[in-house]
Amino acid sequence: MSDTAARIRDEILGSITEFFGVHVTEAVQIDQGFLNLKWKLASDHGPLFVKQYSKVRYPEHLTRGLEVSLTHQDRLHLQGLPVPKLFSHQGNYVLRTPSQERYVLMKLCDGHSIAPGSATVQQMYTLGSVVGRMHKVLNTDLTPLPLHWNIRTQEAMVSNWEKRYLHAAALHNGETVAALELQRRIIDGMDTGIFADCERGWGHRDLFVDNILFHADEVAALIDFDRLHFIYPEFDISRPLLSCALSDNQLRLDRVQAFVTGYRQYSPLPLSKLIRSIKLTWWREAEWIAVPEPDEFTPLIRFRHENHWVAANWDRLEDLLAGI
Repeated sequence: MSDTAARIRDEILGSITEFFGVHVTEAVQIDQGFLNLKWKLASDHGPLFVKQYSKVRYPEHLTRGLEVSLTHQDRLHLQGLPVPKLFSHQGNYVLRTPSQERYVLMKLCDGHSIAPGSATVQQMYTLGSVVGRMHKVLNTDLTPLPLHWNIRTQEAMVSNWEKRYLHAAALHNGETVAALELQRRIIDGMDTGIFADCERGWGHRDLFVDNILFHADEVAALIDFDRLHFIYPEFDISRPLLSCALSDNQLRLDRVQAFVTGYRQYSPLPLSKLIRSIKLTWWREAEWIAVPEPDEFTPLIRFRHENHWVAANWDRLEDLLAGI
């Protein structure tokens, strides 16, 4: 642990004791995620989890958005969904040390992470049920808001693609060039009008395997709600499906069926919406197809693989998923 991380840890632990009277007996740093510092805590209040918000990843102006996201997390917890219980102080979930280090404190959830593509049928059924119920709680009696992220136009997609293609060609990276040529064919032939009927509402926006904890046969917890925002909730359908059910370059259809069955307990999910969801995530994440960087963030490698699988199967998604 660096001296800076140790200083931040000690300051946060002192702040936790001051605010909540919590006595921490052990703090184990978690080397996972991007830029934010994280620790598992043993304490006289039971197992806890604390995350410091990086000033680079979350500049001060994003703090209000974090408060909104965490407020929704607390609401889900109060409704009985499997999400971590938060601590708040003076009405705030984003807590501050004397030197203005921002952090969030919550109960540590049971459960374990799984490898990408390795979810069981029963785990996928409960995941679909939890996601469907989450969407129902978040989006019942909804007040419409401006979208946090909107769909790129075809022109913007082409402009972004050209930069990535020129870079890959200049480096003579044949694998990336081939993937980008396939991507360009889809972009050129895409009718973005298919996204016009996408529902708008609150969504987690980051439901991949790192942010889902499982027990043997069920979801233990959905975690990391920092990116929750008013978007297209359909991201929360295709993102976990690709992350949890795509294995050895094959989408495991029994897992997809199980997720969809669970989701339909709370909200309609016709085949057309399922396919649109997959294409929406592909459109949003197309920029990940690029020349890999050294020491790349591990989930990005998987996202790139998932995006390429969708592109390779773009014209057969209807046939592949028929009957689900």
